[in-house]
Amino acid sequence: MSRVLSIIVVLTASVAFADEDASLSREKLTDSVTRSVRLLEKAAKNYPEHRDCFACHHQTLPLLGMSEAKRIGIAIDETVFDATLEFTRKHFADRTAAMREGRGIGGAALTVGYAAWTFDIAKHSPSDELRQAMAMFVVQRQERDGRWKPSAIRPPAEQSQVSNTVLALRVLQQTGSLDGEWSVTASAADRRAREWLAQQPCELQEDLVFRLLGLQWFGGSAEERSHIVGRIVKRQREDGGWNAEGVLDSEAYSTGQTLFALLDIGTPADAPVVRRAAEYLAKTQHADGSWFVATRAKPVQVFFDNGDPHGKSQFISIAATGFSTAALARYVATVFPKQP
Repeated sequence: MSRVLSIIVVLTASVAFADEDASLSREKLTDSVTRSVRLLEKAAKNYPEHRDCFACHHQTLPLLGMSEAKRIGIAIDETVFDATLEFTRKHFADRTAAMREGRGIGGAALTVGYAAWTFDIAKHSPSDELRQAMAMFVVQRQERDGRWKPSAIRPPAEQSQVSNTVLALRVLQQTGSLDGEWSVTASAADRRAREWLAQQPCELQEDLVFRLLGLQWFGGSAEERSHIVGRIVKRQREDGGWNAEGVLDSEAYSTGQTLFALLDIGTPADAPVVRRAAEYLAKTQHADGSWFVATRAKPVQVFFDNGDPHGKSQFISIAATGFSTAALARYVATVFPKQP
């Protein structure tokens, strides 16, 4: 067992597997994921009818939920999956020239970073031309100290400088064959970003989650991972969930992304921190398959109704549903790995 997993086990005494709890049985969890996937499919399908811009909440995170559901044997709408990927590819391909000049993308590095993650989720290899343009964009938008800043502050999903920086680094892993000068510049940007990340206090839950994901995606020491995991364990609330910051209540966006990240690095499924988070998500899901998170973001665009649950809180709630679906599906794959 790796040192980081050993530390996790020490931090969390072993308990019985989840199939002893009816709410966390494979049947119950599979039903939960199936209901949420149907909602994510509808949300992703409807979005292009209203907007022609890419959005992580209606492209990346629905695809993440669908992809993880498929891994545990749940049939997904492949037509919607493929159309969502193509929507993403075309959106950025149409902006290649602008990205090469460091402009033309609403949401800046966060948006381009989520697009890079979308391509990875879908196992899609974009053209070298597109990858180069994405890399050139984020390099030009980097701050001198190595970070990337949000272009707007819309908590919890568009607030963290850490998540912006980790997602921008994801772009730099897909650069293709950059020209000599740009290759050197991208390498320097990568180095500055990693140095900046290593110094961050990570005060928001989104900070901690993306710091942990970054260590998983790009490599990090066992000591670095165990430090972040230890902080995450300590921040878990009595109800099993996590909140975004301060004294706010637990909610599914923070809990879903945290549970997904913990499972993604290999945290044992019988660790109480994992089991309690899965129980929280199982208990707080709505009958329509969604999880509700109240919006705290100040509008920067005119609101439109995509037909998703929860009115003006539908966009953060769909993001929460994407993360929570992926987390519960990954939990099923971890607890019941040999079952069909």
